[in-house]
Amino acid sequence: MKQTRVVIFILVALAQLSVPVVLAWGRIQTLAHGRAWKFRTAPVDPEDAIRGRYIRLSYAIEEFRQSERVDWKSPIYVVLKEGPDGFAQIDRISQTPISGDNVVQADAGGWSESDRIQMIAFPFRNYWVTEKIAPQAEQAYRNNSTRKNQNAFVTVRVRNGDAALEQLYIDNQPLVDYLRAAAAKK
Repeated sequence: MKQTRVVIFILVALAQLSVPVVLAWGRIQTLAHGRAWKFRTAPVDPEDAIRGRYIRLSYAIEEFRQSERVDWKSPIYVVLKEGPDGFAQIDRISQTPISGDNVVQADAGGWSESDRIQMIAFPFRNYWVTEKIAPQAEQAYRNNSTRKNQNAFVTVRVRNGDAALEQLYIDNQPLVDYLRAAAAKK
């Protein structure tokens, strides 16, 4: 009887440990083998740009004009295409589950009836940085993501419907390289 309890305990513990391992493995596979997409960032309210140790990102393609509203209670599937400038654009939105290296599962946001615009909330909205560089990263992102100076973008890896934020670029340089170059100028 005691041996059965120990075996059950071990099986339950292994099952609980396997969930985070499977989730991490999926994200690692997406980053390693997914297709890279570039997303142009959009200006954000400076007071919401960073909370703690991450930069809150907004994207230029979060608004999509279409004929009818999607149900905000269920996930949506955003089909991407590459624009002439090399950045991701939305080809279409589906409420039917689909997957591929050009599909991102997202949430439906607000709807503008007058403009027929569907808002989209992408799952990769936070770019995590170390506490040491957070203030400089926030300032660099703010300065390069304004209506007058839209000089920031991210790369996102997409694989079988899973999306993983890969890198934040400012002035065509990875964030860390940009901050290092800016510090050297001072």
